[in-house]
Amino acid sequence: MKKILMLSLSILVAVALAMPAIAARPAAPEGPMKMALTAKPVTFNHNTHASVDCGVCHHAVNGEENYGKCGNAGCHDALGAKEKGVNSYYRIAHDKKLENSCISCHTRAAGQDKDKKKALTGCKGSACHP
Repeated sequence: MKKILMLSLSILVAVALAMPAIAARPAAPEGPMKMALTAKPVTFNHNTHASVDCGVCHHAVNGEENYGKCGNAGCHDALGAKEKGVNSYYRIAHDKKLENSCISCHTRAAGQDKDKKKALTGCKGSACHP
């Protein structure tokens, strides 16, 4: 009886501790989103990226989960394609050296398939810039 009580109490504490983290994560938007902060707008669909952990793109800011807009003041608000600093909106999508940039992930996903690589990493007529 004591073991069952301790097990139940342990499960209850674990669930109580996990609830704030679960509740803080908003539901992913339905359908395609138009990310139009740059010259070539991107059509992004959360559903096609469901296998990717949200934290890969929505990284922590000041130790807290971040599900806000990337282009907010002080974050990735340098919008020019020539901007290369930490705050560059262009860089978070196109920098091949960043492990979690869009282009890096798409290059890994395409592998050696040339057609898939063109569709996932091309500038014009790609899945990103239709």
